[in-house]
Amino acid sequence: MRISLIVAILAIIAYPAVCSGLPSENTASIGEPINLTIISPNDGDEVWIDVVPPHVVVIGEADAPSGIRSVVVQSGVGEVSCGNETKFACSVPVSTGKNRITVIATDNLGNRAEKTLNVTRHTGIPPPPAITVSGRVTDPEGNPIPNASVRFEMRFALDDEIFSVTNTTGRDGRYLIENAIGYDQTIIVQKEGYQPLQRKIVFGNLTNELDLELEPSGQEVPGFGLHTGIIGVLGALLVLRGKKT
Repeated sequence: MRISLIVAILAIIAYPAVCSGLPSENTASIGEPINLTIISPNDGDEVWIDVVPPHVVVIGEADAPSGIRSVVVQSGVGEVSCGNETKFACSVPVSTGKNRITVIATDNLGNRAEKTLNVTRHTGIPPPPAITVSGRVTDPEGNPIPNASVRFEMRFALDDEIFSVTNTTGRDGRYLIENAIGYDQTIIVQKEGYQPLQRKIVFGNLTNELDLELEPSGQEVPGFGLHTGIIGVLGALLVLRGKKT
């Protein structure tokens, strides 16, 4: 009788500890993380917008095992709902200058995932692309011309502003022009002792190769230019005539 009583008391003491290892119906389920991807725009992008009111289209994907309840996009100007589909695209208002855009995805279990990016908004039409051009500057015989000045110019029609990039050829006559704005370029090459070269070329690619050729200028004897030469010849003729008389 005493042994049975002791066993019963021990069972009562151990019951709460046994129960604590069982799952509770009130315990909240923890779902797997939400997979949130922003496809466009990229962080740090610069956009040119000429519509009113200005806005940026945010494109992405949100996926969760329990399903997506909502996708919201926020900026400093406003907030828009992108629905509850896996793929989303919605337009969020932005202001001029730097904007911080946040995408918030919530699944059906109440879990949230956020991603933030920065976008700078400019007003107007985007500028032409920047191109790169490399090549050699030589004389008609193919000899390299070092230390020649190579200048690329593009005139922007909207405000008549000129964008230019200048570089100098190396010992092998090679040059490299980077970040020349626009495909339509005016090229000016100059080097002492050679005739200046000016050409207008419309490039078709962002990276280009172009060799250029300079013609030597006429060599003059120091102090003996065209006018001096004419005067000298006339003087010689007068001397000869005087000797004959």
